[in-house]
Amino acid sequence: MGEYAGVEQPVAGSIVIVVEAAPQGLMQYTLDPDDRQPAWQVVLVAHDDAVMGAVTTPEQTAELLVRGSVECIRQSIPSLEVGGLTMRPELGPNDNAQIVAAGDATFLKSEWDAVVRRADDLPEG
Repeated sequence: MGEYAGVEQPVAGSIVIVVEAAPQGLMQYTLDPDDRQPAWQVVLVAHDDAVMGAVTTPEQTAELLVRGSVECIRQSIPSLEVGGLTMRPELGPNDNAQIVAAGDATFLKSEWDAVVRRADDLPEG
C-alpha cells in the first residue's frame, strides 16, 4: 500500500467562470465544462466598490472580478487551484458586460460532487 492509500488525490480538470461586471451580479462557474450537461453553479456576488473604484483599466477590472470569483468558489471547494486562465469580455444579460474566464484547475472531486448535490437538492424556484 502506498503512503497515500485512502487519501483522495486532486483531479486535473478545467474551470469556466462567467462573472457580471457590475457592483452586484451573478457569478456562474462549472468544473465540468466538457461534460455533455455541465453542472453550472450560480452565485449572487457583490463587489467591493472601494476596490473596484481603484482600478484604472478594463484588464485590471477583469482580473479583480475573476480573482474574487475564484476566492468565492474556494469557500465551497477549498482544494481548488486555478492556473493559466484566459479571459474575454462578452455582452451579458440585460446588456451589461461580463467576463468569461477559462483554464486549468485541480480540485478534489468529492468537494465538487458535494456542491452539485447541494444545488440539486434545492427546491425549484
